[in-house]
Amino acid sequence: MAVTLAQQASKSFEGGDFSRASEFYLAAWRTDPKPDFLFGAARSAQLGALNDKATELFQQFLATDGADPVRQTRAKEYLAELERAKVQSRVAEAERTQRDDPKVAAGLYLDAFKQAPTRFDLLFKAAVAEQSAHDVASAERLLRAYLAKAPADAPDRNQAQARLDSMTRKAKEDAEPKPEPKPVIQAVALPTPKVVAGATLPRTDALATVQKPAEMDKPRWPGWAMVGGGATLAIVGLAIYAATTPDISAYDKARREVDANGKIIGLSAAEAQAQASSINTRVGVAWALTGVGVAAAGVGTWWLLTTPPKSVTVIPGPGLTGVGVAVRF
Repeated sequence: MAVTLAQQASKSFEGGDFSRASEFYLAAWRTDPKPDFLFGAARSAQLGALNDKATELFQQFLATDGADPVRQTRAKEYLAELERAKVQSRVAEAERTQRDDPKVAAGLYLDAFKQAPTRFDLLFKAAVAEQSAHDVASAERLLRAYLAKAPADAPDRNQAQARLDSMTRKAKEDAEPKPEPKPVIQAVALPTPKVVAGATLPRTDALATVQKPAEMDKPRWPGWAMVGGGATLAIVGLAIYAATTPDISAYDKARREVDANGKIIGLSAAEAQAQASSINTRVGVAWALTGVGVAAAGVGTWWLLTTPPKSVTVIPGPGLTGVGVAVRF
């Protein structure tokens, strides 16, 4: 039975179906526990990229009594290859992850270092990943561990020392209190007035007129016109309303005169409609004139408030001891 299974395993192995070959070798070993069957199952699993299974079977083979010494040596070599492949797989995964999640990448580098404790470069890579993740404490700890374990001629040693020195210096600078900035006072030299002996100021009785800037010299008459016109319209509107008030009272009184059946006797339907139309028209005109007048007066007032006088006249005082200012509206 075991021989038949071994033959099937050998046939699958030669055909490149390593996973199936490994299963046949294991079945043959369970039937007849020969170390060679176990070695064949481990090697087939390795070639079939079943690294964890291959590692376990090789270790079990090396612990078996009576194994062929030559195959024991080869099993150790294959185990070393599997460990290197496993480490390289972790390193490749860390390199793919480092850009998006450097913290996870640092953990993968450390896992790989545990499997290959002589790969000190993995400690340095983990430190760089921690620094990229802004975990300064972890990065500093890993850099110190790398510098303590790596040989003096390690290729990353100088860069590791430079990174550590930079982090230490920055931490020291951050811990120092920052001095308050002092105000900068600049001396400004004032021009010295020149005094000419015997000079006198010219006396003039003329009026000196100082003109306002052109953009401020707007005419003020439109403001006065709008205020006056607006006030006139408002007064006319109020007068129309006042004149209409007696008609409104008479209309309301006539509408209240009814007979025993509740019918209006003071006005006919046509008269009531005509009076109501007349009253509504006059009241509408009155309020319209009043509203337009108030608005025009408001705009005119705003115009006057925002328009300065056209000019300012400066009048010298007697003996040039003072001045008078005249503002023209």
